Amino acid sequence: MEKNLIKKILEKAEIRLNVDAKEKFQIINELVKTLKVDKDKEEMLINAVIQREKIGSTGIGNGIAIPHTRSLVIKELMVAIGRPKKPINFDAQDKKKVNLVFLLVAPPYAYKREYLILLGKIAETFNEISADEKLFSVKNEEDFKTELSKLFGV
Repeated sequence: MEKNLIKKILEKAEIRLNVDAKEKFQIINELVKTLKVDKDKEEMLINAVIQREKIGSTGIGNGIAIPHTRSLVIKELMVAIGRPKKPINFDAQDKKKVNLVFLLVAPPYAYKREYLILLGKIAETFNEISADEKLFSVKNEEDFKTELSKLFGV
């Protein structure tokens, strides 16, 4: 069940490789803009993610960040994954720069546990993700999704 759910989430995820961002708020901005939401709601989502980030960094270590929020703006889990051109400072606990960002946005009252399941899966496998050279060398989004699916075991 969990594997099918993660596979479904990854299939719908927006992927951006070689994002031209020099700091964490720029990449958050770019990733929110890849989500399929009305333009007038983008700013609300960007602000919600940034406010969450100001509470505490979502840089979990080993070059991975998981900025996330819940918002009334959306009706189902939305995911955007970005790989910046150059690693960026995300104020991570281990002080390492981030080279992979998983943006998760969920509705406030999600009955499905998709948000928590994906958050947990990323946290569980972040060492493997950060060490996977293929994930950081692939040139297109489909290959990226394939490699990430392998790491997640789906």
